[in-house]
Amino acid sequence: MNAVTRLWDSLLHWLLDRRHATYGLAVMRIGFAGLTIVSILLYLPDYSYTFGEGSRWGESLYRPSGVNTYIWPISILFSRSDPDWFTYLKLALLLAVAVAYLLGWRMRIIAPLFVLLWLGYASTNPLVLNTGHYQTFRVMLLFLLLADTSRRWSLDARRRRVTRDEHPLSFRGRVLPRWVPVLSNNVAVILIGAQLCIVYITSALWKLQGSMWTEGIAAYYPLRLEQFILFPWLNEIAWHVTPAIFIASWLSVYMQLLFPLTLLNRWTRIFGLIAITGMHAGIGVLMSLPFFSLVMIFSDMIFVRDVTWRKVQLWVVRRWKRRRTVSNRQPDAGTSRQGLGEDAQVTSPEVVGVLR
Repeated sequence: MNAVTRLWDSLLHWLLDRRHATYGLAVMRIGFAGLTIVSILLYLPDYSYTFGEGSRWGESLYRPSGVNTYIWPISILFSRSDPDWFTYLKLALLLAVAVAYLLGWRMRIIAPLFVLLWLGYASTNPLVLNTGHYQTFRVMLLFLLLADTSRRWSLDARRRRVTRDEHPLSFRGRVLPRWVPVLSNNVAVILIGAQLCIVYITSALWKLQGSMWTEGIAAYYPLRLEQFILFPWLNEIAWHVTPAIFIASWLSVYMQLLFPLTLLNRWTRIFGLIAITGMHAGIGVLMSLPFFSLVMIFSDMIFVRDVTWRKVQLWVVRRWKRRRTVSNRQPDAGTSRQGLGEDAQVTSPEVVGVLR
């Protein structure tokens, strides 16, 4: 009974005492917003034929999709029946909101607005925006609504430091109890982590149903398919190394299957995150699926502890300051050249040493 009580107390402390994965959530916010901006810009040259007036030729293909069954007002935010000029205006609004989301500005308003606009935009062409990684993307966006994604590396965090506002959630002048936003943030972390584990385990079990993955065939063929090749010379090197393909196939299956277990210990968690990130990086580069890989990599960052992120941040800041200090100590080239003129006085010790 005492063990159960201690476990319950530990769970309450974890949920209510402080926010967890604040840096990882900031990485998700920045990464997801960046992916949205890049995705929209890539589709922009052919936007009308994919999402606008020119896409009406595929109307019969869109109707069976459940993506179009969003509740009001999501269903009316974007429509293929709108003229393109009006759609471009709404697209500009989505881009502006995505930039604000990336910067972490007024997230209490921007975060739900971003989700609504993205869902409305995605409903215009489910053939393009209803693939696996876009589905994971939408699920994660919904979970992020519960999290304090602007706690780190954001304009909101900067404003809080200036105003010393430690209560980001308040309504009509009444501040919510401190444990409410903390609990909400940590529940979001649990939901995101659970979703990732479900995706990995399901994917691994699906791969184990046949022999293609255990024999390396499933990794070999995508390396040879033209539509999956991003760097032909790199794929040409990779598919020739048969042992590497075989090992990569086994690792991709069993790392996904055992990934939740690697989270139970610090050192196994480090190994698991490095391995799973490497797997996604390989998929993104060798199989030309960068958006899928980045969605998963950004989401996995919640498993990196805040103390680790702080150490990395401190190291980067120190390196930056040291470089700035060294560059400031170097003599200005223009000043040195002027000091070598006939009527100029040489006052710099470095220049004096050179002249001597």
